[in-house]
Amino acid sequence: MKKQHLKQSMKAFVEAAQIPEDFLKGNVLVSMEGQERVVIENFKGISSYTEQEIRLVTNRRKICVSGKKLRIVNYTKEEIEISGYINKLEYL
Repeated sequence: MKKQHLKQSMKAFVEAAQIPEDFLKGNVLVSMEGQERVVIENFKGISSYTEQEIRLVTNRRKICVSGKKLRIVNYTKEEIEISGYINKLEYL
């Protein structure tokens, strides 16, 4: 009974705080605008960074963004924004 009450309380909190379910499950959220911009949310860190390739660490896998003149435009604890000419986005 106690476990069910805890689940209901947690669900109510998540709904009230408007936290995306994907975020809670540790899923990575990827948004792309053409080949020039990508925003990746819910990642752990950067494992390597060059103008041709940026590798990110997530809870489950690594993500590799490949292209030309890549740069990190915005970087916070929650998300990273990469711009440049993006050729490929790959889960490793």
